[in-house]
Amino acid sequence: MTKALASLTMLVVCSVAGTHTALAANKKNVSGSGCVEKGIENSCRVVIDSQTGELYNLLFPAKMPKSGTAIRFSGTPHKGATACMLGKPVSVSKWAKEKGIKCPPPVIAQAGR
Repeated sequence: MTKALASLTMLVVCSVAGTHTALAANKKNVSGSGCVEKGIENSCRVVIDSQTGELYNLLFPAKMPKSGTAIRFSGTPHKGATACMLGKPVSVSKWAKEKGIKCPPPVIAQAGR
């Protein structure tokens, strides 16, 4: 009985420690840079990272940059669903304009074409 209790205690301790480690790994910072564009949904903003080519769905807590603006951003992976259908969702903690990237003009969709 004592050995069974000790084994059960170790199992619980290891699983809790493993969960904590997994949660810490999920909170890893994400950073990148590129041109901000509107996503499929009007309120969505996406960036293709200029270094890796990774597509990010950026979720801004307050003021967001205009489409066609080059930025450098950092944040954490966003957990849960978003309205956007593109990219890895990132909760942006800070961003700034980036001068070393030239963005193309924003694409404006026209009805009837």
